[in-house]
Amino acid sequence: MAGNFFFYKGRVALYAILKSLGVREGDEVILPGFTCVVVPNAVSYLEAKPRYVDIDPGTYNIDPGKIAENITGRTRAIIAQHTFGIPAKMDDIIEIAKKNALPVIEDSCHAIGSKYKGRQAGTFGDAAFFSSQWSKPVTTGLGGWATANKPEIRQNLERICRSLPRPSFWDSLLLRAQYFIYAALLRPSLFWLAQDAYRKLSKYGFAIGSSTDDELSCRMPAGYAKGMSDWQKKIISEKLALIADVIEHRRWAASRYRKLLPQAGFEPPELPDDCETVFLRYPLRVNNKKKVLESARRSRIEIGDWFLSPVHPNTSGWGDIAYEKGMCPHGERACEETVNLPTHMRIGDREIEKTIELLSSLNN
Repeated sequence: MAGNFFFYKGRVALYAILKSLGVREGDEVILPGFTCVVVPNAVSYLEAKPRYVDIDPGTYNIDPGKIAENITGRTRAIIAQHTFGIPAKMDDIIEIAKKNALPVIEDSCHAIGSKYKGRQAGTFGDAAFFSSQWSKPVTTGLGGWATANKPEIRQNLERICRSLPRPSFWDSLLLRAQYFIYAALLRPSLFWLAQDAYRKLSKYGFAIGSSTDDELSCRMPAGYAKGMSDWQKKIISEKLALIADVIEHRRWAASRYRKLLPQAGFEPPELPDDCETVFLRYPLRVNNKKKVLESARRSRIEIGDWFLSPVHPNTSGWGDIAYEKGMCPHGERACEETVNLPTHMRIGDREIEKTIELLSSLNN
């Protein structure tokens, strides 16, 4: 926990890192065109411009071979996302960054436990940010933290952290109640019901949603920049102490998918030999994404839709966040074809086998 800087959401940790680096109006920040809209939002909230780079279709991560051509005189940083937990090619990315005197920020929200060439994801760049949002291996409902490898960035993050307000009593109470309901009741068979209920309750203010309407419209919401409550920090500390069990389970779940998917007629993702991947979600290319998701809903089987667009979940209004159709063709195709399978602690053999049976029936 020492050396970490805690925020109300992981996206706020990114915003604080960018601010620590002095990113300002007119600057550009390079990031993959296969991400969540909250990532480019953090850039635009500083009046800078996101500059999207296409992904490597095999790893879902930013393609290092396409970064250099996107660097301009206004570029101020490169964000390397470890998508689904698959480590990005950090050696190549850092080499390009050094040649251009640019800092690297690791988006490690998916990658707790993953390693690249024997080192933990999140330890290569000048700074990194993590998330403890609902779907993450370490969850406090909402939340996130930043780390930094440069003294000047750490000093700036510490200053920013101290200046931020904490969540209101009501927000903290509501989030805490949601967290304990989630921990006590959520099961894979309730995934779709819980997702629908959460979205409706969030819309009417009876639950704290991951993203506000303003964020989804690429506007900075009031009260965006906040620190983390003490109870969230306590839970993170407790869960990080047990993270080895979580990592082992996720590796086991991924190994089961890797073994069983060929039997259903699907090719598991090919992973780089120099990586140890701990999957947040297990990605799978399908021929009819809409049909798979509809069938999963009817069968009460947990299958995720990440990402619906290069700036998930926004399927329109891309111009508001400086994305144009065709910018990242591999990213756009991945959005059309990719679903993801759960690896969390409540997934066991029974759930995995039911998922494989469903996929097999759709592939025949």
